[in-house]
Amino acid sequence: MFEKTVLRRSDKGPALTAGELAEALLFYQNVHIIIDHGSLLGLIDQIGMPTLLSVLSRNNVTATYCDETLATHTVPSAQGDIYQFIAFSIVGSIEAGTFTNRKKKLEFLLSKKGYDKKRARRFAERFRSKVSYRKLSDDHFVEGGVITAATQDLFDESFVFEAIRLSLIDQVGIQALPSNFEFKVHPSDSDFRISTNIDFSSINKLVKRSNPNHDDITPAQLVGNILSARADTILAAYFGGEFYTSDLASNIIRLKYSELLRRTGLGKLELQEFSSIVIGDSPSLREVINSRERSFDEFLSLLDKCERFKQWIQGINPDEKLVREYWREIGSEGWIHKLPVKSLRYLIGAAVAAIEPISGHTISIADSFLLEKFAGGWRPSHFIDRRLKPFLSDE
Repeated sequence: MFEKTVLRRSDKGPALTAGELAEALLFYQNVHIIIDHGSLLGLIDQIGMPTLLSVLSRNNVTATYCDETLATHTVPSAQGDIYQFIAFSIVGSIEAGTFTNRKKKLEFLLSKKGYDKKRARRFAERFRSKVSYRKLSDDHFVEGGVITAATQDLFDESFVFEAIRLSLIDQVGIQALPSNFEFKVHPSDSDFRISTNIDFSSINKLVKRSNPNHDDITPAQLVGNILSARADTILAAYFGGEFYTSDLASNIIRLKYSELLRRTGLGKLELQEFSSIVIGDSPSLREVINSRERSFDEFLSLLDKCERFKQWIQGINPDEKLVREYWREIGSEGWIHKLPVKSLRYLIGAAVAAIEPISGHTISIADSFLLEKFAGGWRPSHFIDRRLKPFLSDE
């Protein structure tokens, strides 16, 4: 169980959060991170480049860097706007001029994040050695590239309508969704037009009442969700494992490929149930990391103490539920826990006397090490109760 996960997006937005990364590192045996321009900057802001490089140096962590940004380009015309899916990347800046290679670009990005020239150069070198560079627009992940594949999706009229409906519900809520809205895409080989009766002005006013910082919802932005979902579909098929992306992208993917993210959905649900039932009143790991109540470096120290917990998770049958297996494991304490307290004292005392007959040291029944030995060894509750819960509650 929880053998491998591929992290692409936050479940609630475009950029992966440090808290989601921490949860993946704790529960999964192997973690692959797909990093793009936005998520790289976001992770640097949240945990810093040295810590990010430390994560990428772990034996069970790999990463792919795709610095292209996917977008929907709008070209105004007298006959109506023309749209086109594109992939672009930053090629220069006013301060630095044209970037001659990837390393120079990364050094510039790090300098903008406050690192001096020497550290930026060193960090850029290390980052390039830890990740593989790939493009979404070429044939590496799919023949013809992601843009071509996503454009072909637009020829499926019923899929497009349902994808737009899901996008609107995600952003404005089902109550505000127009009951009789129309949204049609008219594609050609490389671009497309849109016809719709949606009143975007009214929808944006409604959205900004609750969130003034919300970006404007536009036809291009709505169709862009289809492009993002297609990219995620291709990456999920390419890398395998449980694929972690935004809830919206997952829902759009399921319109066409209901089985592709089935295991991913189960994994998310399992972790939510485990946190709610086993962790209880404590905040989740994601919450304490994202709120910065705990630093990511503190989490990495905790992670180094969870090897036995991860080994236990790895041994669980994928068809079994994590919570059920946890309670089954800690409930099977063995015959020794059925003994009266006096008998336990006698057994432990006799063991100590056999080991150290001269010293005469006394021992408490609460001695965790000896109790583990008599109780049949380590239990997953030992890590949860002694390590994880204190970490979450700042005890």
